[in-house]
Amino acid sequence: MKFLLILPGFIWFCFLPGNVFGQNSTTYKPVFSYPPDFAREYLDELQHLSLQPLKPDSLRWRVLWDLGYYTHTRNLNRALVFTDQGLEESRKAKNKVWEGRFQLIKGAILLRMDEPDQAEIYLRSAQHKVYPNDLWLLYTNLGYVYERRGDLGKAFDWAKKTLDLGIATSDLKAQAMAYSDISYLFWKQGKYESGLIYGLKSLELFQKRGIDDLDFDFTHYVLGNNYLALSQIDKAESHFLESIAMGEKFGFYNNLSDAYISLVTLYIYKNDFPAAKKAGNNALYYAELLDNEFMQMRALLGLGEVTYAMGNFREAESYLINSIKVAGEDFGDHFFLSKVYENLSNTYEMLGNSDKALSAYKTYHTLNQTIFNKETEQKTATLKAALDLAQKENTIKQQSIDLAQQKKKATYWYVGSILLFVFILVLFRGYRIIKKKNHLLEIQNKEKSFLVRETHHRIKNNLQVVSSLLSLQSARIKDPQMLQIMLESQTRVQSMGLVHQKLYQGKNLACIEMKDYFSKLGEEIVYSFGAGNKVNLTCDMKPMELDIVKAIPIGLIVNELITNSLKYAFPKTGSGQITIQLEKINHSLKLHYRDDGVGFREKNPDSPAGFGAQLIQLLSSQLNGEIEKINHKGTYFLLTFHTAPQTVYA
Repeated sequence: MKFLLILPGFIWFCFLPGNVFGQNSTTYKPVFSYPPDFAREYLDELQHLSLQPLKPDSLRWRVLWDLGYYTHTRNLNRALVFTDQGLEESRKAKNKVWEGRFQLIKGAILLRMDEPDQAEIYLRSAQHKVYPNDLWLLYTNLGYVYERRGDLGKAFDWAKKTLDLGIATSDLKAQAMAYSDISYLFWKQGKYESGLIYGLKSLELFQKRGIDDLDFDFTHYVLGNNYLALSQIDKAESHFLESIAMGEKFGFYNNLSDAYISLVTLYIYKNDFPAAKKAGNNALYYAELLDNEFMQMRALLGLGEVTYAMGNFREAESYLINSIKVAGEDFGDHFFLSKVYENLSNTYEMLGNSDKALSAYKTYHTLNQTIFNKETEQKTATLKAALDLAQKENTIKQQSIDLAQQKKKATYWYVGSILLFVFILVLFRGYRIIKKKNHLLEIQNKEKSFLVRETHHRIKNNLQVVSSLLSLQSARIKDPQMLQIMLESQTRVQSMGLVHQKLYQGKNLACIEMKDYFSKLGEEIVYSFGAGNKVNLTCDMKPMELDIVKAIPIGLIVNELITNSLKYAFPKTGSGQITIQLEKINHSLKLHYRDDGVGFREKNPDSPAGFGAQLIQLLSSQLNGEIEKINHKGTYFLLTFHTAPQTVYA
């Protein structure tokens, strides 16, 4: 049972995102606006904040309201102190809304303290002060007032008002609470199947809402009671244990006592009397912590039932009489009080005291008649019919909404399909245009490539013509020195022509593969000097591509070096070895040229340099190069060209 202060999902609690108070800079978090923590340390922290001057006043009242909410699940008297403090301050400030909210809280606490009349006064007074979105909680607690008095018919009426308000405002919490209370009222009337139906509706909404609060906990307890009454023991125990786990996590002493009381009945049903006795003691322990006489009375009833089942009739009598004493003369909940007298009548009968057994039974019958009477049955039947009709109307309404949504979705799909088709059509047309442009570009590129190749081919042919002219002219020259000059000029032209030949024959029109180029160049020069069978030329390097701007000067340099070796390196034998190596190191090119001839003889510094040496120096400077002669058996030149990295293609 819960005559609750079920405030965990209170909407206005979530209006404040968080504020900083006090010297400790503690951040205030509204209830259930973040993962909840009901640890005692948080209560102490809230109480510390309540002692500090907080501005605005509504902020302080939120803290006091929090304290009232948290502590009502653990100690009703302390919760009442915080609530009265907030009520007094809001009255002095003439803030009617907050006055109504604290009156609502006080009514719920007084209800748990078995003061239904006083509780109703405060709740009725708050009804015209609180905001409309607070009314569902007020209606809920007014329903508990009538339930506590045993007027289940009016309790049903208020539960129906809560449900109607929750449906009208689409408030899942209000709907879930209403279904939970209706389930509980059906259970009290012995209509367990109806109770189970509405309990499952409540559970579904709480799960959809996704917040573990006091009412979600209580709904597990209500479902467990209905399952237990229908002899579905395993399901009942599962829900009771779920309720206990949630109650222990958050410190819901009232719900813990409720669940343990029901476990007493369940374990008696299973003939596990030690477990039943332990559950009864746990229920009494939490009821005493809560300082709630109503819960204590029910816990004593549970202990009376288990000791009776164990055959300890005197002990059962003691528990049951104590339960009646705790309830007092004005105890309003005839449902549980009638159970006490029913069990007491059976106990007296087992003890052989027929007079007391009869007297207790009469009291039980009188109390039971106040609950299960014709008027209540009629109200319940009327309400059930109204609920069924409302459920059908809601089903029809939901079906209409679903149908409208389906039509809307169908329209969206139709429009979306058309837009998608148009988009695909535009995309396809764009693809065709791009493809056509790419095809034209490809044709243009092929044409340009052809023109470039043709240009290189013509240049090569022209250079070949120049080489042939030099060769014809050489045939008419008798002077050996002049003949040598003509021959060297011819090899230089051939060197440049070979570059253009490689370009138009290769795949890459911008670059030349140097290893193959050096080999071909060397073969032609060696052949022109008639040393093909005597001098062996080797290119000791990896394949490397250079652009034409670098390839021609380097080719001419190599041409001069090979020519020089063929002229001077092998005077006696006329045979030898020439090695060429070009490598890339970082951003530089290094050209290694070696022969195993007689070596390089330095000329007199005063003598002018030969044309070949001048040409090598000039071409090297063009490439920002340096020439270094290295000691070696024969001749070894190292030429370093400092080039940009993008000019070299590996």
